[in-house]
Amino acid sequence: MKIAQVLSIAVVAAIISWSSAEAADTVRAGIRGGGSVGDSSYYTEAFGDFYLNRLFSLGGAVGFTSVDRGDSHGDKKDKSVPVAALFKVHAPIPFFKPYAGLGAALVFHDDRGVKGSPVALAGINFDPFLLPVFINLEYRRQFDDKLDFLGAGAGVRF
Repeated sequence: MKIAQVLSIAVVAAIISWSSAEAADTVRAGIRGGGSVGDSSYYTEAFGDFYLNRLFSLGGAVGFTSVDRGDSHGDKKDKSVPVAALFKVHAPIPFFKPYAGLGAALVFHDDRGVKGSPVALAGINFDPFLLPVFINLEYRRQFDDKLDFLGAGAGVRF
């Protein structure tokens, strides 16, 4: 009797993990916010991913960033609008879906013009059961501005 119960649980777990996997043409979209490590800052952004298959996706993000690199009087406040294009590799693990990626960002600064920057990132999407919503945590390194961003957000997948 115990073997039948274990097999039943294994079959249900396999069905759930397969159904929560991303298929080709899956889209994730959401809102994320956070800050820069070591600087007084914040950022908000809208992001999206288009899955090519279970392992690879193309993503993008556009947002607003405010970084205070000056003293307590805020002498060096930098406000910008980054627009990023990203390529991500995903681990097909059910419920917790880690990913890593590379990309490029065009950063439109309020007083310094436009600047390009390579970007590296790592994150995780948490899919609560079979719901079409997810929670996202992400670390992103913007190399040219030497910024490390940590953010969290939520979104929908369809």
